[in-house]
Amino acid sequence: MLSFFLFKLYRALKFLKFLAKMSCNCPVTTTIIVGVIGYFIYKKVFKLPTIRPKPEAYKKDYKKDVVYLYQFKRTRKCPNLSPFCMKVEVFCRAYKIPYEICDEKRRWSRNGALPFIELNGEHIADSDLIEMRLRKHFDLPSLSPAQEAQSVAITRLADNHLFNLLIRYKIQGDEFYNVLVKILKLPNFLVPVVMPLIRGVFGRKVYKKSTMAIGNFDPDDMKDVLYRDLQTIQDYLGDQKFLFGDKVTAADAAVFGQIASVIYPFRCCINDVLEKDFPSVLEYCERIRAEIYPNDFTI
Repeated sequence: MLSFFLFKLYRALKFLKFLAKMSCNCPVTTTIIVGVIGYFIYKKVFKLPTIRPKPEAYKKDYKKDVVYLYQFKRTRKCPNLSPFCMKVEVFCRAYKIPYEICDEKRRWSRNGALPFIELNGEHIADSDLIEMRLRKHFDLPSLSPAQEAQSVAITRLADNHLFNLLIRYKIQGDEFYNVLVKILKLPNFLVPVVMPLIRGVFGRKVYKKSTMAIGNFDPDDMKDVLYRDLQTIQDYLGDQKFLFGDKVTAADAAVFGQIASVIYPFRCCINDVLEKDFPSVLEYCERIRAEIYPNDFTI
């Protein structure tokens, strides 16, 4: 990492020297170029990254102790294309937390992402942090210390590793992009033009982020890694109704969010994998769907 940083710095300084030579006959131009490039180097290399300050609440007339959940718009066959939006909503429903969906206007969190919530005027971003804040605020019951540790581990498996595997399968076919275009409500005449652009830009960006998070794999290797994640979930589930007994918990919300956002909006190869090799995981998702979303979407 250090050698990469030094290499980048060397290249930037070398380029700066080149520009200075090119504009040596004009001191004003040289000063402007040096200043602009110097600022760019400072911003990209030396300035420490910081998080944006919390914005003011969008909901000015909020109700006390009501969670305002900002997320992407629903789809017909699934509550949300985003596994993290679904995770937060499942958590709220499982623990009977009063909430309202806010998706009429596209709002973004301080992190530039969705979901986020507002609770009594406070902006809270990141699904894990949301869970922690809601647990504390509503004094929700906890599992045993050992089970809580296992719950966190399963949640990390789902939200980090499994997510970055499933998203690659999700973007391979046209079905995901077709649903995405419907959510955007683009005019029909623009769809043939915009679709290749979305596939190229969005698909490439998602793939790059995924490989940075968990590495790159050949198709067969990626299948092996996916199977290990699903086998871990199936083995831990065993004969239980849900991961920690008869009630949906935070870990169930995370696992269901990841899998449901792939198998319900459209059919893809993950449906075949679950039906053939992990029927217990598929049945488990069906139980959560029936428990949490009995009337919200159809298959």
